[in-house]
Amino acid sequence: MSDNVTPFRRPKPVRPQQSGGFGFKTHRGKVLLGHLLTLAAFSANFFLRMPPYSLIGLVIAIAAVVIVYSNRGEAMPWANTHHEHALRTLMFGYAIWVLASLLTYVHGSLITITFYVQLGVLIWAVLRASVALVLGVMRKPVPNPRGWLF
Repeated sequence: MSDNVTPFRRPKPVRPQQSGGFGFKTHRGKVLLGHLLTLAAFSANFFLRMPPYSLIGLVIAIAAVVIVYSNRGEAMPWANTHHEHALRTLMFGYAIWVLASLLTYVHGSLITITFYVQLGVLIWAVLRASVALVLGVMRKPVPNPRGWLF
């Protein structure tokens, strides 16, 4: 009899599984895509500084924000920490980046200060997104997604 379920012997619950570990339909794939786009956006902005090419970094950043923001509330709890982390990295990083670039409009000789501030933002964003990327591969939550470092 397949209907033999007693209080002492119950069938194991079936956990829903997502197919494809690195696919873009899984929580893990969306987390990894968000962090990779964050890395690509800041790197493109730093290395492609001329006006027609600087839009590439902006387009990558907008794509990262759309992907991260649209999946922020409907993912697993560990993935929600990654989405919050990536969104805050993009928002704060670009805010500081734009403020530093506005220094060149205030006074033209501040271009070296702008370069070093943007280099610092690049290093900060790469470290922050790289650590989160490694945690995302292992499906671990970000310990402090609202913090400034990790």
